[in-house]
Amino acid sequence: MNEPVPVADRVDAAAAPVAAAPKKRVAIVGATGYSGAELTAIMARHHGVDLVALFSSSSTARGPVTPALPKLIAEPFTFEALIAARPEVVFLCTPNEVSAELAPKLLDAGMTVIDLSGAFRLEEPSMYPTWYGFEHENPKLLGEAVYGLTEYCNGELKKARLVANPGCYPTSILLALRPLNFAIDREQPVICDSKSGVSGAGKKADVNFSFAELFGNFKAYGVGNHRHEPEIRQQLHLGDRAPLVFVAHLLPVHRGILSTIHVGFTHAMSEQQITDAYARVYENAPFVRVLPAGQLPELKNVVNTPRAEIGFQLLQGGRRAVIVSVIDNLLKGAASQAVQNFNRMFDFAETEALI
Repeated sequence: MNEPVPVADRVDAAAAPVAAAPKKRVAIVGATGYSGAELTAIMARHHGVDLVALFSSSSTARGPVTPALPKLIAEPFTFEALIAARPEVVFLCTPNEVSAELAPKLLDAGMTVIDLSGAFRLEEPSMYPTWYGFEHENPKLLGEAVYGLTEYCNGELKKARLVANPGCYPTSILLALRPLNFAIDREQPVICDSKSGVSGAGKKADVNFSFAELFGNFKAYGVGNHRHEPEIRQQLHLGDRAPLVFVAHLLPVHRGILSTIHVGFTHAMSEQQITDAYARVYENAPFVRVLPAGQLPELKNVVNTPRAEIGFQLLQGGRRAVIVSVIDNLLKGAASQAVQNFNRMFDFAETEALI
């Protein structure tokens, strides 16, 4: 029991400083991957976070998260060690199947989970075998998970136990298209031509992502079977029959995504109508910048930042448009967006640790 405070030691309540809110105990699993390392660096400078545990995805490797962060050591992952650290919030920067297995156990242990994989992004469990290659064993959680495209989360994050962080390609496309969803002609193809830096493939050893294969090269991949396609359809409410074409390309650069989107409208749109549509959605969005009509963004504008930039050019008298969207795939496409979601969940400033 606490002892009573002597009267002489009491401080007038109005003059007393407000006690700082307790820091959130946070663990990161998969801290040594590209997105995990970015996330670790952000959370290490977050004023509201006590970073209680860092784990690699491996059960054997121990060492610095990255050479640039030599004091931040990732331990070999075991579930027992994670539980022993007593985190309140766990970020999963792990493969899809690993997240699908770990997240339910962490929720059962009373922890909040922010998952950067695709394990909880799709609403229909029947889609996982086709698009992700495994049967989803927790379909109820698919209905519970909050899809964490931060700018479109209106309070549900505060009640969330499980957040499904969006994919990098979908983030670039959805930020560009969702404000215009009301005018998109679903009888015409929505064409999303997206290019990513090689860090989007992760750290796995694969000759296709080696320097010799990538330098001076540029190629398309995953045409017709890229796992981000159903995520884009779902979040644009296109259904199965609307003609969406999504093609991913691999750029010979380390990081960044540029999506060039071709879309038709149900009626002629003016530059001012499109500008106003974006402004209504992103007026108070600190990390989304929409350029004036006719100006198109470039990768260099956003690489190594948590921002997205969007530009558009009207065609055919306003009946069609080309929209260009750029993000850093490791930040706005992964780590910094996860921190935006964390900040909203726990009433921190949305920009905390990000600017």
